[in-house]
Amino acid sequence: MIEAKSITHFYGNEAILHDISLTIEEGSFTVLSGESGSGKSTLLSILSTLLRPSRGSIHYDQKDTAEIKKIDAFRNANIGFVFQFHYLIAHLTLLENIMIASRKEKAEGIALLERLGIRHLAHRFPDEISGGERQRAAIARALINEPRYLFADEPTGNLDTKNSEAVFDLLRELDATVIVATHDTKRIASSDKIIQLKDGRLC
Repeated sequence: MIEAKSITHFYGNEAILHDISLTIEEGSFTVLSGESGSGKSTLLSILSTLLRPSRGSIHYDQKDTAEIKKIDAFRNANIGFVFQFHYLIAHLTLLENIMIASRKEKAEGIALLERLGIRHLAHRFPDEISGGERQRAAIARALINEPRYLFADEPTGNLDTKNSEAVFDLLRELDATVIVATHDTKRIASSDKIIQLKDGRLC
């Protein structure tokens, strides 16, 4: 379980988030929704430990993340990330991209590609496949170390309707706690929880 307690965050003198408290249950599919500039990406970064809040605290299983001495190790062991831009390395194949930060065997990477429906693309390069296939590869890279929590920031922002639906269907099926930030209201109806933001505040 993730708990945010009285989160406020500033960039310079500008407050981006205002006194946000919320709980995300283990195994749930949660959507952070709001227009561009609402603060959802900042909140996602704070919830995922990539960014420390100006005020307030984040707790994983009742432990304050500010008290975790090796936060990078904690993040690597527990958290996966998917972003709007896939950030695949152009000169590496999909399988190489997936395995680059993992100690797993290549067979596990192949099995993951199979699960995501792109095993036949394992030895292709990112510029040889479609946008939807690249995003699936990015999801595979996030999942290879079997994170308990997966955070996705506008994961379908550059995809057409068909590929957007496929990516959201895939995220809903994952055996992990999934938190997605999106302004795409068509994709959030089947989530377990919707957290709506407006001007940095919970609606």
